[in-house]
Amino acid sequence: MRDEQDGAKLRVKAPSRATLIAAMAVGSTWASRPALAEDHPIDDRAMGDGLAEYELAAALRAQGLDPAAGPDAGELSSELDPIAATCADGATTLGIDISKWQGDVNWNQVANDGVEFAFVRVSHGVNTIDQWFDSNWSEARAAGLHVGVYQYFEPGQDPIAQAEILLDRMGTLQPGDLPPVIDVESHGGLSATTVAAKVKQWVDHVEAATGVKPIIYTGKYFWQDYVKTANFSGYPLWIAHYTNGCPNLPSQWSDWTAHQYTDKGSISGVSGPTDTNRFNGDAAALAAFAIGGDQGGGGDEPPPPVGGCGSIAPDGESIFDNGDDCYVMHGPAQWWRTVDGVGAGGSVVWTGTTKTTVTNWAEVVFDFEVAGVYRLEAHIPKPHNTSKQAKYKIQHAGGLATVIANQSTNNGWVNLGDYTFDAGEGQFVSLADATGESNSLGRKVVFDAFRLTAIGEGARQAGGDGSDLGQTDVERGDGGTTCSVTGRSASPMWALSLLLLGLRRRRAS
Repeated sequence: MRDEQDGAKLRVKAPSRATLIAAMAVGSTWASRPALAEDHPIDDRAMGDGLAEYELAAALRAQGLDPAAGPDAGELSSELDPIAATCADGATTLGIDISKWQGDVNWNQVANDGVEFAFVRVSHGVNTIDQWFDSNWSEARAAGLHVGVYQYFEPGQDPIAQAEILLDRMGTLQPGDLPPVIDVESHGGLSATTVAAKVKQWVDHVEAATGVKPIIYTGKYFWQDYVKTANFSGYPLWIAHYTNGCPNLPSQWSDWTAHQYTDKGSISGVSGPTDTNRFNGDAAALAAFAIGGDQGGGGDEPPPPVGGCGSIAPDGESIFDNGDDCYVMHGPAQWWRTVDGVGAGGSVVWTGTTKTTVTNWAEVVFDFEVAGVYRLEAHIPKPHNTSKQAKYKIQHAGGLATVIANQSTNNGWVNLGDYTFDAGEGQFVSLADATGESNSLGRKVVFDAFRLTAIGEGARQAGGDGSDLGQTDVERGDGGTTCSVTGRSASPMWALSLLLLGLRRRRAS
């Protein structure tokens, strides 16, 4: 047998991958393990196939045992001593991972068997696209599971090309989906420094495209010997360790997000043995971890409106730009994108649209020196202004107005209307991602500056010329842009409704 440090893949006599990874387990023995399963092709591996070739030998060496002895030598008739195990924080949630090797899966039966999440393989590197991916991806989602995509990563192949396959086949992440996974269990004969660099290229590319941190799947010894770096310790870890107990982690991590504890699970709707996993948390924690979940743990209420831009004079104009203290951004930071070099003040912020669920929104809270009539304008710059029905809400003295603007046809200041505002604080303009446009359309709503301009002498009078703008439907626009303004009675429930809407999300791209 060749030593693993010379770059060759280390093979151990006859055991299945369940047997191999099991050698790390607390309380596992050779005699209790199943017989050898048929190997998958070298370029068409499922999760754990690569680890099966390495983890046993490394685990045996860690115990001072001879990895060449194999399961027939008879030395391993007693349990291996546990290596510091890391247990879950509390309750765990059941999940599976699937590739083409499971064939046609009945996902409704899977969901009815207590499974809450699933990861489906998209490819092995660039050479093997999983022909069951599309059906597994769509049907598992339709069954109500939290679903994620994994890719068996080959560091000897182009990391960006591999990442693009995943991104293209996965498409836009939807609320409730799980972050994508890089399956790190092949070294390709490369040095640890090179493997780590290739993993970083993939991770950086996918994170930039999706706005979420990918999950890293690996084994304790493989990572410690063939990747080595601690630079990914801030990323969620999915650890492969086949045991009924708590898993052992690579030294570079202190906790785990998911634990693949067996490849011999029995799940309704899946033919044959199934990779089975635990999520480190209950169903509510899993929902919070998913796309659009409250991963920050911010609680039920968003931050209160904040002042800080100074009082608004009854003449001249006042501009409020993203980045100002009174320009408050709400929702998960992972979905906001800041772009420099454009916009009224040199930068803009955008986020992807959603159909009905408010996840990210911004508001500017005004502080007027005196009551009066003011013209409100929004700066809508290219090229990220692709929403066709951005919904601006204006709380003013006459009520709550909604202005629907086609951002995509604008590049500059757009008139949202003339309004009467009362003196003091409590009135605002806000814009949310819930434009009525499905996230699958890939549209963006852009957030930039607002401008208030006092309207002549009327600006010094409460109840000036624009006091009833919120009460009737009118059309407004600049440069051919049409905006409809719909009147509503004053509604303090607007802010509350934003608070209570569940944070669900998607890939922002």
